[in-house]
Amino acid sequence: MTVTNLYIKRKHGAALEEVTTFAFDKDGISGGIGCAPFRQVLIASRPVLMDCGLKPGDLRENILIEDDGLYDLPSGTVVKIGQALIRLTFHCEPCRKILKLIAFDRIVHRRGVFGCFLNAGAISLGDKLVVTEQTFEPIPYAVKERIQWFLSKGNAPEAAGQLMEAIGLPSSYARAMPRLLEKLLPAARL
Repeated sequence: MTVTNLYIKRKHGAALEEVTTFAFDKDGISGGIGCAPFRQVLIASRPVLMDCGLKPGDLRENILIEDDGLYDLPSGTVVKIGQALIRLTFHCEPCRKILKLIAFDRIVHRRGVFGCFLNAGAISLGDKLVVTEQTFEPIPYAVKERIQWFLSKGNAPEAAGQLMEAIGLPSSYARAMPRLLEKLLPAARL
C-alpha cells in the first residue's frame, strides 16, 4: 500500500500537476482547488487503473496507491498516509469526463475513494497507506440515503447548493435536488 503518484488540481478542468509531495490541512490540499468537505482528496488504486487500461492521472485522482484492496475499506475508516490522517467518506461517482475514457460498469465503485483530512502535514511519494483503528460513522454512497443521513444530523442548510457541497455531490445533481428534497424532507422530519 505505497503511494506511487501524487497530483494537485490547481483549476477546475485543467490538467493535473504531478508532484513528489504536497502539503494539506483540514481544508484540503494546499495550492489545490477548494473542495467540498467530504471530497478533499481522491485516492485511487494503481492495480485497478491498470486493469481498466488507464494511465496514472486519468481518474483525476490526488493519490495513487499500489493496492487493490482500497475499495474494500468501509466508509468511516481512517487511514494514515505519510503524516495524513484521512477519513474515507465514499466512492467517487464516475462523471462524464471519466465516462469518455471507460464504460460505467467497468469503473463504478472503482474510480477512487474520497476522503477528508483530519490534520495537517505532508504526503510524499513512497509513503505507506496504513489502516488505523480509528473509525467514524459511515456515510452512505447512494444520494438519497446520503441526503437523509446529512439531514438527520440537524445540518439543514438554507439552499440546495449548500446541501450538495456539504455532502459532496457533484454539480450535475443541481437540477434533481429540488425533487429529491421534496421526497426526502418529510422522511427526514420523522
